[in-house]
Amino acid sequence: MRSNKATLVRVIVAVVVIAIAATAGILVTLRISDGQKQDYFGQRKIQATTAAAALDSRDLEQLAGKATDFNTPAYNQLRTQLVRIKNSDPHIRYVYIMRPAGDKMIFLVDAEDPSSPDYSPPGQVYTEAKPEDFAVFQGKKKADTWIEGPVHDRWGTWISANSYVTDQSDKPIALLGTDVDIERALDTSNQTRHLGIVFDSLAVALMILVALQYILWVHNKDKHAALQREMEQSAIKLNDELVKADRMKSDFLQLASHELRGPVNAVSVAVQTLDLTATPKLSDDEKSLVQVAKNGSGRLVDLVDNLLDMTCIEAGDFVVKPRDVVVSELVSKTVQLFEPIAKKKQIGLTAKLPDDPVEARLDSQTVLRILENLLTNAIKFTDFGGVVVELKATPDKVHFSVQDTGPGIPLSFKDELFEKFTKLDRPSEERRQGAGMGLAVCKSMIEAQGGRIWFESQEGKGATFHVELPRYQETARDEQSK
Repeated sequence: MRSNKATLVRVIVAVVVIAIAATAGILVTLRISDGQKQDYFGQRKIQATTAAAALDSRDLEQLAGKATDFNTPAYNQLRTQLVRIKNSDPHIRYVYIMRPAGDKMIFLVDAEDPSSPDYSPPGQVYTEAKPEDFAVFQGKKKADTWIEGPVHDRWGTWISANSYVTDQSDKPIALLGTDVDIERALDTSNQTRHLGIVFDSLAVALMILVALQYILWVHNKDKHAALQREMEQSAIKLNDELVKADRMKSDFLQLASHELRGPVNAVSVAVQTLDLTATPKLSDDEKSLVQVAKNGSGRLVDLVDNLLDMTCIEAGDFVVKPRDVVVSELVSKTVQLFEPIAKKKQIGLTAKLPDDPVEARLDSQTVLRILENLLTNAIKFTDFGGVVVELKATPDKVHFSVQDTGPGIPLSFKDELFEKFTKLDRPSEERRQGAGMGLAVCKSMIEAQGGRIWFESQEGKGATFHVELPRYQETARDEQSK
């Protein structure tokens, strides 16, 4: 009786724990999925705002909203810009400009080819317009960029990002709409939700299996030996499932990185375009916001690139492709690329190269990626003095070093520095943000080529990172033929 009661208690505890874990997993999945959706909506709003700001209100004011607009210089100029906006993002299906005409909303310009059945000529009435669509033009609402959806009309079901084009007096004169098919718009979010539920279900199933085995083992001590053999088999199966789950995680991260690279680069290009074209027209506060967006989009591009590199390495998809290169030219070009950044921080950036060209057989793209990560860190943490990049070579090795005059690295941090998502905690340097992946990516790439990386540092006196690589590397095919 006492044994049965104890078993019942264990069953109840196991059920409660598994229910809590399953609920927590689903809630986390839904939160991540919703966060991705909101991030996507934010990117679409920035994209639509940037596109609307690039349109010339004077061209719009020349349009009468009639068939006579077709093939006028103003119409052709605007349509060319809409086509460019559409081609900048493969997810966008429709781009168009509309404005009110009395109590109707009419099309002014459409990026669709005039021969397409989906083309809306100048003056065509948008019959799905709602009364609230006229509120901004009537002065009842602010001309803010907004996301609408899902929108159901005769063309399909869409997520629409809409932004207003204003004249010289900031009065809204037209509405720029960019439509994305709802399935494509929410594809990443839906995949995250689906994979999260799959992982959660797998985890719950494994927890149930382990809990049942434990309860049966305690309840039936006389069958311990048989159950032990079953548990060993279950452990093997569990290991196989975990390996599959880990592979699914890597595939998901790689897919997410690929999916993010397009919109992240689009946002970065849009912000840089805004910085180049609209800065003279902006107030000081607006210029500051544009700079914040520019810095943030740059960090986001670096983060996605590092994440994609790391997932490829961990998944075993990273392949070294050596070719004959002049290493000194690689170093020189990389330093030239970073000179404007160093100049902006008012620090020096120099390269110390051998007098004679250093030839080698290396994966040049991987070497460039390593040097870029090291130079990015060195410049970021150097506020005075400068950074020196030095190249040395022996018959068998090439040696790079990147020396800075930054705050240095504590010796206690030596073992953690090259781990993923590891950052040195410096309360006085909160502005130096990053994901802590650059050095981990460098280490993995270097070791994949049979090289090594290490550093020398003294707090307050800067740091020097050393990279040593085999000078003449062989491809996988060359090694297999031996």
